[in-house]
Amino acid sequence: MAQIKLYIAISLDGFIARKNGDIDWLENLPNPNKLDYGYGEFIDGIDTVIMGRSTYEKILSFGIDWPYSEYESFIFTRKAGYLTKTTRTQALALSQQNIELIKSKSQKSVWLVGGGEIITELLNMDEIDEMIICIIPTIIGNGIPLFPNHPKETQFELVNTKPFDTGAVILTYKRKV
Repeated sequence: MAQIKLYIAISLDGFIARKNGDIDWLENLPNPNKLDYGYGEFIDGIDTVIMGRSTYEKILSFGIDWPYSEYESFIFTRKAGYLTKTTRTQALALSQQNIELIKSKSQKSVWLVGGGEIITELLNMDEIDEMIICIIPTIIGNGIPLFPNHPKETQFELVNTKPFDTGAVILTYKRKV
């Protein structure tokens, strides 16, 4: 059965976005060598993406083509009858049954794109198998935390650390079972 992997960037003070959902601070990190911070290798290992409704709507607000069109995409929402606006994208209520269905259909790994609320909910359901967290050396002061709304205590093991010349660091953790 597929694993669920969180691959996400956070600010040095632990936020994934500003309060309004903006991630503009990510663009301020100088990257003269055009590093992808392991994204290319990561994306080759997934075939499904899952995210919360707010993250989905934020991506749509960028005015770009759906960046995950080649992947099966599932949007978790509490809004009954919510309709997605992109192909190969389906809106679902978050439940253990729906998570198990997604994992059973995936031939590779499932990428948990975000945001914070869905991250905490899946963490509390013991459904995050691996976390790849890219810490950006920027303090934004406030915003949407990586783990809002009372995450339960969960043990992870650090399995890899990769620093970059830009000052960013990727930490890879696997859930202890």
